[in-house]
Amino acid sequence: MDPQYAPEASSELNDRNRDGAIMHALWQDVRYGFRGLRKRPSFAFLAVVTLALGIGAATTIFSVIQNVLLDPFPYTDAERVAMIQIHDATDSRPGGRSGFQVPEFLEYQEQNHVFEEVIGGGNEDVLHNTDEGTEQFTGGYVTPNTFRFLGVPALIGRGLMPDDAAPGAPPVFVMAYKLWFKQYNLHPAILGRTFVLNGVPTTLVGIMPARFTKLAADLWRPTALDRADPEISRRYFAFQARLKPGVTLQQAAADVDIIARRLAQEYPRNYPKQFSVRIVSWVDSLVGRFRTTLYTLAAAVALLLLIACSNVANMLLARGAAREKEMAVRVSLGARPARLIQQLLVESLLLAAGGAVLGCAFAYAGIKGLVPLIPDGLIPREAVIRLNLPVLGFSLAIAMGTALIFGLVPAMQAAKRDVVEPLKDSGKGVSGGFRSSRLRNTLVVIEVGLSLILLVGAGLLMRSFVELQRVDLGLNPDNILVARLPLPRGQYDTAAAKHQFFRVLLARLHSLPGVVAATETTTLPPYGGIRSEIDIPGKTHSDKWEAMFQLVSEGYFPTLGLRLLRGRVLSEAEVNDARMVAVVNQTFVSRYFPAEDPLGQRIKFNLLETLPTGKVDNPVFEIAGVISDAKNRGIQDPPMPEVFVPYTVSGAFMRGILVRTHGAPEGLLNSVRREVWAVDRNVALTNTGTLNEFLRQFSYAEPRFSLVLLSIFASVGLLLVAIGVYSIIAYAVSQQTHEIGIRMALGAGQGDVMRMVARRGLQLVAIGVVIGLGASFGITRVVASQIWGVSPHDPATIGGVVAIMALAAAAACYFPARRAMKVDPMEALRYE
Repeated sequence: MDPQYAPEASSELNDRNRDGAIMHALWQDVRYGFRGLRKRPSFAFLAVVTLALGIGAATTIFSVIQNVLLDPFPYTDAERVAMIQIHDATDSRPGGRSGFQVPEFLEYQEQNHVFEEVIGGGNEDVLHNTDEGTEQFTGGYVTPNTFRFLGVPALIGRGLMPDDAAPGAPPVFVMAYKLWFKQYNLHPAILGRTFVLNGVPTTLVGIMPARFTKLAADLWRPTALDRADPEISRRYFAFQARLKPGVTLQQAAADVDIIARRLAQEYPRNYPKQFSVRIVSWVDSLVGRFRTTLYTLAAAVALLLLIACSNVANMLLARGAAREKEMAVRVSLGARPARLIQQLLVESLLLAAGGAVLGCAFAYAGIKGLVPLIPDGLIPREAVIRLNLPVLGFSLAIAMGTALIFGLVPAMQAAKRDVVEPLKDSGKGVSGGFRSSRLRNTLVVIEVGLSLILLVGAGLLMRSFVELQRVDLGLNPDNILVARLPLPRGQYDTAAAKHQFFRVLLARLHSLPGVVAATETTTLPPYGGIRSEIDIPGKTHSDKWEAMFQLVSEGYFPTLGLRLLRGRVLSEAEVNDARMVAVVNQTFVSRYFPAEDPLGQRIKFNLLETLPTGKVDNPVFEIAGVISDAKNRGIQDPPMPEVFVPYTVSGAFMRGILVRTHGAPEGLLNSVRREVWAVDRNVALTNTGTLNEFLRQFSYAEPRFSLVLLSIFASVGLLLVAIGVYSIIAYAVSQQTHEIGIRMALGAGQGDVMRMVARRGLQLVAIGVVIGLGASFGITRVVASQIWGVSPHDPATIGGVVAIMALAAAAACYFPARRAMKVDPMEALRYE
């Protein structure tokens, strides 16, 4: 070898030797750690399961966040897709109008400087005639560039292309995977088949993959935007656009705001007097406030993970105290403290790795149980919640992080112990029983405080959920069957045609066995009505007067169990003759006739005289009766002024039926369908179910989701706290056996021993409760937006949580104290 290269070769050799020595030492630590854990299988099992509960919960919630908030869509550059929202500044609720008629839509598309490409679309009823009757599909009408914009190829066939919407192009459509699976058993032979959709022969040209669920539609048809087409120009299109590279949402909002201000002058009816323009991401437009729910649950699992880490750290500290002599011997034989810390951290990593593996198994099971609990419509339908690579990477990172959290302090504590004293210690527990116990006590206090925060959050959600279920709806939702009836276009556009159809249908429904009452309806109570500005002849006002109205039959009031307060409800003759009479709710009277008799007063609905179809000339109605308030903006908000008028006055708006039955309404669904088809086979039933089912879906499902998950996390946290308190008291008793024997030999009774042991555990819990209560007063503001009817500092909830914590602590202290009571003084004096 050339002498000039000798130093470089020697350095390389030394580096290799050093790397080899490190790997050899690490492998020795791994083997030693496995041997140590095998000697204490109960310790290893409890530590791994404890960590797995925390890691599994964190992995489960992160899988939801990752697949719902971070990467929910299979579409090209979906993170750059945004939507326009016109927000009414007088409305405290989030969101706003995001659908625009064609003239508005095209102005936003043509005048902006921030969007790369724009698409639009909306939903429509598509009726498909079969041999058995008519079935309804949820159709999506989309601009011709939508499929190119989204960038997802068809599963078989092709997607829609711009040429499909050209004048004279043959009608075509693309089918969703869910419809292909449900109706046609994934049979590929239907491709190219012609379906009669809304009376038009239309060819199926493609079927999309399962995750392509744009507009939640069963099928999609192309629609060209044409200002000159009166039917198309009245449709509303949801505006979506891909931001140009580098453009932020705030910059886009500023650009679009200029266009919106100009359009508000041109289309004043479409814009509130005070409004703001918001540009929101596609994810935010769908997830909305559910994002807050997920972040709250993420905070909850972070607390649970900290409880698990504190528990395992406490177990390692206790194990370290039991290994004092072992560590002292190793140090006396030349082991460096850094070497001991490395070896103990390797043991912690082994425990964390086991916790991660078992935690992923828990997460897999958790996801299977969690997904069915997520209310429909709260997350993008394209999202698939699963254990993918980012989620598994998160689990691995959590495992390594927890190993440092729970392993570093016990390792350093063990490495810094006095070498001489453990070798001299007799081991009888008189002086060594509480050595280094301060840190273990601190960890128990932390566990109790964190667990109390979780319990308070779960308790508040439980109280809130109970309050929601106690809300007086003002109507009776039991035994009511709901169905929406999409009527064929062109056949039932007039009030007379609708009257003829529903008069015959309602008579047939009344004749069915088990039917108590039936009615036509335009909306689903208690979720709103048709809003309109109103005027009251003889009264002047400067602000906007508004009310919602319902087009109903005379059977509406007995079907829902609404209570009459004054006057009378609509009669059959008034409905049949389309008389201009109305029934109002108590809120309407309080708002507009606070000191007057409302009977005989008149109301004008401005919306009815501006409708493109079903317009009502001089829509002034005389008040004939007053009913008690019923919820009409969901179950949480107070009702707004509401008016009920005969459904025969206008042919506008979608219609449905409500049927009250003696027994379970589900059993009458097929009979109701047969009666509908007996009147007209071209009418389909959709959105069928019971009113109670809709209440559970729209009002109870989301709070129940948060309640169930947070209650599970809080219960696991409480269990871990009980285990932590039990372990520290049991360890203290085992270390103090000699001392307990001396006390009992000197005359202490069993009750004295029990009080001494229990006092230790309860003192720690009391300190943790005080700290946890102080922290919970600040942290409960996180869940304040998710509770209703309950104060974030509800005394009953906090008192109940403290009682539960006290009972768990008492149970955790009882068993070690009972064992201490049974110590034989003579045996204890001979202990070790």
